[in-house]
Formats: sequence, structure tokens, C-alpha cells
Amino acid sequence: GLWFLNVNQSYFMAAFFFISAYFCPKSMDRKGFRRFVEDKLVRLGGGFLLYSLLLGPIMILFCRAYGGYPVSYEFYVGPPWFILWLLNFTLIYAVIAQFAAPVKMNMPHPVILLLFGAFLSAAFYGVAVGVPQEWQYLGNMVKWWYGIGLYIPFFTAGIIAGRNDWMKSVEEMETWCVWMLRTIVVGFWILMFCIVGGWLSFIPNFNVFMTANSLIPPVYAVPMTLALIQFFHQYFNGTPPSKIAKYAGAAAYTVYIIHTLVYNVWIIAF
Repeated sequence: GLWFLNVNQSYFMAAFFFISAYFCPKSMDRKGFRRFVEDKLVRLGGGFLLYSLLLGPIMILFCRAYGGYPVSYEFYVGPPWFILWLLNFTLIYAVIAQFAAPVKMNMPHPVILLLFGAFLSAAFYGVAVGVPQEWQYLGNMVKWWYGIGLYIPFFTAGIIAGRNDWMKSVEEMETWCVWMLRTIVVGFWILMFCIVGGWLSFIPNFNVFMTANSLIPPVYAVPMTLALIQFFHQYFNGTPPSKIAKYAGAAAYTVYIIHTLVYNVWIIAF
């Protein structure tokens, strides 16, 4: 329900930007500027255009026809807005990297990163309440308060992390630190459950749900992303990887592009 939606939407796109950015520095080192940019234009730009020009419009036509609504072709961005903005951020990084020195930085202690998440919450809240709603989807960004308060910082952190091999620090995280992150994450799950259930709506003329949605995502996304990466490393990072993990990783990008078609057909069928 709404709780499950909030628990996931408050962090997972930021995690996608972080993980995608993590591999950019070494990829550009290996390919060089021109080949790197060409590869991203084909892989990301091609995927975005495939969906927005063909697959998305076909899905809309199918759903409208099924519902008895007038049928007409229209450009449809849909979930690949993420691919569009990943391409934008990646190209900006590629240009900046040509003249800016790489940032050398060991991974900060998770407690420091939690404090950074709290700082991001302030920026997140400021954009959420200060920017007019009609601007929040400018350039096909889905909510610019997420863009400024989560996606840009997480993509930037991913670039720095990839350049400085932060994953090794996550792999070697102390046990108490791992359980601290897991406890914080579960605490946020409980808090969100109480908010969605209306159990904290005891202050007159105060919308707890909207205020929480304007504050929680960054300070939650930091421990959730760290805990999830560490969890998958500890329990699913076999050497060599299992066939399921190998095929799932290879298929992830394709699944992201086509998933709306699959679940819409499933919804209509069942």
C-alpha cells in the first residue's frame, strides 16, 4: 500500500543514480572521453528514445483502446525520465572531468554521512516548499526537490565513490556500524508506517504526512542505500556470482525499460 510505496520511493531512485555514477570514472578512464560519450548516447539515449517514441506510446494506445477512450499517438516519457537525467548528469560529468582534477577522498564514516543526509533534508524541504509546483517537472525531472535534494548529490557522491573505491569501505564496515544502519532503517520504516496510518496526526492544522514527505527522504536514503549495498555484498555477492545474479544483473537495464508494459498487460489480464 502507501507505506510500501513511501518506503521505496524515498530512496531507490537516489540509489540508482549513486550506483550508476559509481562506474563512470573508471569507464571513462578505460574508454576515453569520445568513446565514453558515444557509448552513453547510444546506450542511454537509445533506451530513452526507444521507450518514449515507441514502447511508451504503444502502451498508452493499448490502455486507451482497452478502456474505450479515444486513441491517439503521443510522445510518452514515463519511467525512463531516469535514463534521460542519468544521461544528462553523465554528460555533464564527462565534460567537467576534462578540466577538473579528480576528488581524492576516502569514504567518510557512516555517522558523518548520516549528518550529511540531515543537511540534504534541509535543502530538500526548501525546494519542496519554495519552488512553484509548475516548475517541479521542468525538463522531465520528476519533482525537482528530489533532483536537488537527492539525485544530484547522490550522483555526485557516486562519482567520488567510484574514483576512490568506497565500496571496499562498505565491504569492511564494522559490525556495530552495520547494525546501527539496519536499526535506523527499520526505525524509519516504523515511523513511516505510523505516519501513513495517521497515528501521528494529533496536531491541529498540521499535515504530518506532507511535512514528513518533505523532510524524510534524504536522511532516510543515506542509511538505506548503505545498508542495502552492504546487505547484498554480505549475502548475495558470491564468487563467481550465481547464475540468477548474473542474469539478473545483465537484464536489469532492459527490465527497467519494459517493465511498465509488462505490469500493465498483467493488470489488464488479471
